[in-house]
Amino acid sequence: MSQLLNTPLAILPAKAAMLVAALRSQFNITALVMLEDGETRELDAAGLDALAFSGRASGRRDRPEKIYQVDNRMALLPVTGTLMRTWGTQPFSGATGYDGIKERLVAAQNDPDVDGIFMDIDSTGGQVAGCFDCVDLIREMNGRNGGKPVYAIANEDAYSAAFAIASAADHIYVPRTGGTGSVGVITLHADMSKAYEKAGVKVTVIRSGADKAKGNPYEALDDGTLAAIQAEIDEMRELFIETVAAGRKGVSAKKIRETEARTFMGKHAVEIGFADTVASYEQAYVDAHMRMRKRRKIAA
Repeated sequence: MSQLLNTPLAILPAKAAMLVAALRSQFNITALVMLEDGETRELDAAGLDALAFSGRASGRRDRPEKIYQVDNRMALLPVTGTLMRTWGTQPFSGATGYDGIKERLVAAQNDPDVDGIFMDIDSTGGQVAGCFDCVDLIREMNGRNGGKPVYAIANEDAYSAAFAIASAADHIYVPRTGGTGSVGVITLHADMSKAYEKAGVKVTVIRSGADKAKGNPYEALDDGTLAAIQAEIDEMRELFIETVAAGRKGVSAKKIRETEARTFMGKHAVEIGFADTVASYEQAYVDAHMRMRKRRKIAA
């Protein structure tokens, strides 16, 4: 919460208020006082809930019958912004939850009004936690595995965790300037010990358990802790590689590993096997509908 309150933000005031409302339950926020046109307005808990929901529903006060749009029997699932383990059924405040992706996917797969699913992806990635389980579910329920076909477009970004999501689709589209890949894992460590020392502050870490809270910002990173962190993210990367390889038939884990987490744009994504077709959003949407209808006729 310290990243949101009492610190400068480059964000529209209305968006900031909506974000506070969305996070109120996590941080026990019971009221919000806003300044509008020189006058103060206070929102109580009910008002905060309404404001948070307005962000989820893009201004709609009534919950729609479906948790996704349906166009000509195609369910539209936007996957945008930072990907989080839990964030609700709809993308809002610049994030999408894996929980929401799974809930919408399962609902669409069981919806008699839906014959296909189109994931519109514009994300540079997000949390590892929850990602691979989400990808596994999409892949297990896609057209190749007996479910309704799933189509995905990198519009324009499908990097890292977002590419993992795309990799579970039956067919991936990428615009000429769209990006895919970045099959790797990163973690950052800030050693603030010198800065605190310079400021005249000494932080003493008192621990029970030799490795408790190792990697904290108050101590220099020792070789053993660095090696342990490196081993952990290496293991996560292998899980990432295996997950993508399971979805992208014809692209081996060895080939993915050799990309060393590089990104691939447009036709290069197709050449490496990270996408199937170079197409604009409009072209991809039309093609996905044609594929869906053809599949439906064959099934009939």
